[in-house]
Amino acid sequence: MTIGSTIRQLRQEQDITQEQLAEALGITSRAVSQWECDRTTPDISQLPALANFFDVTTDYLLGVDICRKEYEISKILKHIQISGVSGDREETERYLREKLKIYPNEPVLLCHLASALQDIYFRHGKADTDKLKDEISDEIISLCERALRYYKPTEDNSFPKQLLIFQYEYMNEKEKAKAIISSLPYISCTREMLEADVFDGKEALEKRQSALFSLTAYMHKMFYEIYRDASYSNEQKTEILKADSAMIDLITGDKPRFFHGVLAVNAAEQAVLLLKTGNTEKALDMLEAAYFHAHSYESRPDGEKYAPCWLSEFYDKSDCVVKTSTDTAYDHLYKRIIDNDLCKELYDSERFEKLFKNLKEKISR
Repeated sequence: MTIGSTIRQLRQEQDITQEQLAEALGITSRAVSQWECDRTTPDISQLPALANFFDVTTDYLLGVDICRKEYEISKILKHIQISGVSGDREETERYLREKLKIYPNEPVLLCHLASALQDIYFRHGKADTDKLKDEISDEIISLCERALRYYKPTEDNSFPKQLLIFQYEYMNEKEKAKAIISSLPYISCTREMLEADVFDGKEALEKRQSALFSLTAYMHKMFYEIYRDASYSNEQKTEILKADSAMIDLITGDKPRFFHGVLAVNAAEQAVLLLKTGNTEKALDMLEAAYFHAHSYESRPDGEKYAPCWLSEFYDKSDCVVKTSTDTAYDHLYKRIIDNDLCKELYDSERFEKLFKNLKEKISR
């Protein structure tokens, strides 16, 4: 970051005009504008006055403190990722509140605190009274709005917008959610769709293959959301899940690697639907398929290349997978079996008994 962009950021964060800064320093507003556009830089003799005016160090103005701050922020984000995986949401909330006392205007920390509060009080139901819901919702919205003010024009500010949309949905304020959604770009104008166009050769190919992989994940999510719609019959829901599975197999060349995880869920859902229609044997087939996918997901080698030529430059790297809990694919399958009373439905099946025994052994490890 240049000294000009640092001055502009500090001025905007403190809601100060170029004219006000110029008056305080005894210079013209045009001089300030020239600094911020990186056409000229302040004289070295002006740095102490600038630092005092913004209540920062001269090192910060020159970018030395900024590098240190970026390093500290990266450490904070690593910490909250680890605590998020462990499931200690309250610890994450406490930790972020402490760090925001040091970095009160850091947008990514404001967003992560808003996300933690949303997770604790809305996704997991801790907001059990209307008064508490209103109080926490107001704080989440305020955090997101502050974050939006502090993001730079060239930075991706979709995180707070996404959180605001979710929050307005939780509070049944659909029109406010729609207003934010209408300001977002269509899929044709996203990073995934456009990034490859500014690269050449192998780099462009890698970007396009990465976009194809991301779009496959988004398509799976859309299939799953369509499947959950109450207007479909069980037979139609089964067809939707089959289409989702076929799409993933097509893109990954029947070697899903990362997508084994979602295919395990898909197969388990199909098993539940098949049992509802009285097709026990096919339901057991799908449960065995679900176990196979869960095992394949958990035991897959790290960094393996995808098989199809259209994913030739794409690798299944574990460090690219963001975990939000300690649950494994085995845990997710076990939970679906328990939640849908499959033990009761299949208590007399030797195939199910064997599968369930293997699953419990995996979980106990």
